[in-house]
Amino acid sequence: MRLMTRDSGLTQARGKAMRAVGCCIAAVSILVVSGGRAIEAQLPQTDQESVQAAVTRGAEAHTVHCGFCHGTNARGGASGPDLLRSELVLDDVDGQQLGEFLRVGRPDAGMPAFDLPDGQITDIAAFLHAEVDAAANRRGYEILDIVTGDPEAGREYFNGAGECSRCHSPTGDLRGIGLRYDPVALQGRLIMPPRGARGGGPGAVDPAERDRNRLRVTVTLPSGESHTGVMLRLTDFDVSLRDEAGRTRSWLRSGNSPTVVLTDPLQPHLDMLPTWQDTDMRNMTAYLLTLK
Repeated sequence: MRLMTRDSGLTQARGKAMRAVGCCIAAVSILVVSGGRAIEAQLPQTDQESVQAAVTRGAEAHTVHCGFCHGTNARGGASGPDLLRSELVLDDVDGQQLGEFLRVGRPDAGMPAFDLPDGQITDIAAFLHAEVDAAANRRGYEILDIVTGDPEAGREYFNGAGECSRCHSPTGDLRGIGLRYDPVALQGRLIMPPRGARGGGPGAVDPAERDRNRLRVTVTLPSGESHTGVMLRLTDFDVSLRDEAGRTRSWLRSGNSPTVVLTDPLQPHLDMLPTWQDTDMRNMTAYLLTLK
């Protein structure tokens, strides 16, 4: 005869309870999946051509009735706000809320009432919703061609107004850069080079370039001896660097001793950010792609 201890009884009870819960979960899962399939089967297929036609008609109607205040792209005009940020537009369903508002308007704020057919209001709503979706879903943006600049003008900018030749050389650090990166990655690196980027694939940063773009620090000891290298750590209590020989050096800090001076190799790029012109960016991209 086998005796069942209190612990073993509890274990078996827990096992039965878990199996029961598992069965319930499985049953609910089946109902959810089957119910979802049933609902999905009831939904009509979207006619993409008719939706696009409504968006096109809505864009035209918006330009005629709303563009003079809100801009032809609905992002705001001389006297009207950005409709893509409007709570009314964001909460609208098939033009219902929009239609109610348009029929009343806001005369006190300079917004007249519009007596438009329901179909035209629906089209305008379709256009606005499409614009909101496009603004929110940036991943859907397709880059067609950014190599539209003048390489010779880019070379002149590189050696002249851009002052790029002060730090870079077509036969030195930039040699073959047109082969290493695609145009999109190259233009991104031109505007703001990565700092400390890692990983493989197109646009990967090799170790030498990674260190070249990192903050550098010069540590001067009370004796006058100084050490310069890539900054690894800097706090109120210590400082660490990696020197040109690859050695890691560390010192404790107390107040201003030792003296620490930081240098950012990317500072010229940061200073150029507010001065870049579209033409300069396109020309420079075209020029750098010629460096094979």
